[in-house]
Amino acid sequence: MTPVSRTEAHRVFADLYRKPRTPDHQQLVDEAILRSNDVFIRIDLIKKVDEDYQNKNKPKDKPKSYFEDKPERESSSRGDSQGKQEQKRQSELVSTESAKQKQAAQKKKAEPAKPATGGGGFFAALFGGGGGQTPIAKFAKDTGAIDVGLFGRNPSISPSAERLFRTLKEDTIIPTIQALRTAEQQGWRLWTPLVYNIIANFSKFFNAFVSLDSLFIDKISPDIFLDRSVKMQMFYIRYLHRDDAPKIILENLPKIVEMDEKLANKMSAVMTGINFGIGLESEKPKLSDVITAFYIVSKKKMVTWDEIIADLRVPAIQEHKFQASREIQKEVEITVAKISDDINVRVFKKEELQNLRTRYFTIDDKGKINFEFLNIVVDDFTKLHIPEAAKSQSVKNTYKSMPHRLLYLLLRDIQVVYINMIEGYIRLGDINQNQELLIVQPGLFRQEIETMNNLVRAIETFNKKFPSFQYTFQQFNSDYSKGTMDQIVNSILRVLIDSAEFFGQFANKLNIMVESHLMARASESKGKGTDKVAVTKEKVIEEIKLQQRFIPHYDKTLVTKERINGMTVEEIIIQLTKYLYNYAVIFKDPQTSQKLTAHRKIEQELIALNKEYERLTNSSFSSDGSGLAAAVAEDEPGDLGE
Repeated sequence: MTPVSRTEAHRVFADLYRKPRTPDHQQLVDEAILRSNDVFIRIDLIKKVDEDYQNKNKPKDKPKSYFEDKPERESSSRGDSQGKQEQKRQSELVSTESAKQKQAAQKKKAEPAKPATGGGGFFAALFGGGGGQTPIAKFAKDTGAIDVGLFGRNPSISPSAERLFRTLKEDTIIPTIQALRTAEQQGWRLWTPLVYNIIANFSKFFNAFVSLDSLFIDKISPDIFLDRSVKMQMFYIRYLHRDDAPKIILENLPKIVEMDEKLANKMSAVMTGINFGIGLESEKPKLSDVITAFYIVSKKKMVTWDEIIADLRVPAIQEHKFQASREIQKEVEITVAKISDDINVRVFKKEELQNLRTRYFTIDDKGKINFEFLNIVVDDFTKLHIPEAAKSQSVKNTYKSMPHRLLYLLLRDIQVVYINMIEGYIRLGDINQNQELLIVQPGLFRQEIETMNNLVRAIETFNKKFPSFQYTFQQFNSDYSKGTMDQIVNSILRVLIDSAEFFGQFANKLNIMVESHLMARASESKGKGTDKVAVTKEKVIEEIKLQQRFIPHYDKTLVTKERINGMTVEEIIIQLTKYLYNYAVIFKDPQTSQKLTAHRKIEQELIALNKEYERLTNSSFSSDGSGLAAAVAEDEPGDLGE
């Protein structure tokens, strides 16, 4: 007869299961029904086992237990690769299958409970012996998890213990499982490994717990329950190991539920399920007592919860590494690697900016830049180009106080004093013995030179057109920030802004030469120099890129009529770069000004990145990035973190 409804199917299943069989035959049936939770499939499995057993019609050696035979059967049906995977799973410290095998072995060793003897006579034997309660009877009275019956000789699981597994309804179970699954998938982005592992372990426990309700539709043997509930037991033991687990779950899980629009509307149902799960030790009978009761009924002797814990040997929840699936582990590793890269980039950038600040700027304790070097430039310019006013401080002050006049002076100074260093041959040596040498390939700075010449012509044209134009730095600062409708001011303002950008870009290009040179010198001083780098001491610079190479003839002195006479090539290039960066700040180049303050933002970013790194790895940042997450097999409590 084929059942047409699920209710009828459960009746058919019960009849088939209770059918008289030999022990070997019944063992095969017990193994078969563990393969599926669906009652219809279980009926087909039992019929198939009965048919196969009858067809063999010959004696059979004692069959292996389901858990001993499982690797062989899976190997033959699923292939060598899955067989190896099963063997690997069984080699872990405490796996689900090994726990079941241990239970089976210990069950075989268990001796039947001996009837109480000794003092007390007939009534003592009838009601418990020795004038007092047996341990099992006392356990039953204290916990309510066992019914001992009138004579206490055939203890069974109490109805209240069975009801514990059928309390929750689907409208609570489903949203709770969805919330816990979301926590497992996304919680690592928010929580420390300890918080994540506690909630992920609770998720696995809850899923395993609610899956057991189908076992209680019909009366089942305690042995089947214990086999089917090993995962649940192990996850629950791990949960109970942490006294702070309920608090951590209640403080953190609602936050991730609120972040999900679909789950946020189900918060009440989710919290009902969560509160039920974390309260399983608060009501009578407690879940730990119910589990203990199944062991007592199965072994027909007293068993304690501590003995169960010792037998299962469940490893504690990891505090420092994520106990997660391989997919989550991979995401954690990728995230940590990206954070590591971001930290390295910012550390390098911070050092670069710090070097720029200390090498090219003079900044006091209050963060104010010192521009006193301008006095040397202004004095030299007036001496060469306005000799009659060389001793007039008012003339010098006029140049320093008016941005358009100062700009003209600075550009002309570069043209006269420095431009030969990057445009053509220069004379190096001393007054008596020198030679003309190239530092930079001609044309490498052609664009900068052309831009500078155009700016000089633009200012000369403006000064000739408006010789009496008065414009202070205070006005320039205001017009730069707020803008102006004055056409004359706008025309010079545009030149000043373009000049600031020119100074900044020119300085950046020269700074690459300087950085490359200093890296080469540092390597040489540490004994790590190479012949390839050493030859650049005499080799003309043909391209501007960051690399280890020397500025050619950097230690030779310049022979010239200008004020830089007697300085080395290295000193002149660094000085020119310094002046250009300072000029860029004076005329408000935003990119250069940002470099002077960007270290503050980078420091805040580094604080945040290091904090995130420490959350994910439970360690301070180091360049190796080791020890990120512990990979675990899906739903295998014994393998988690081991």
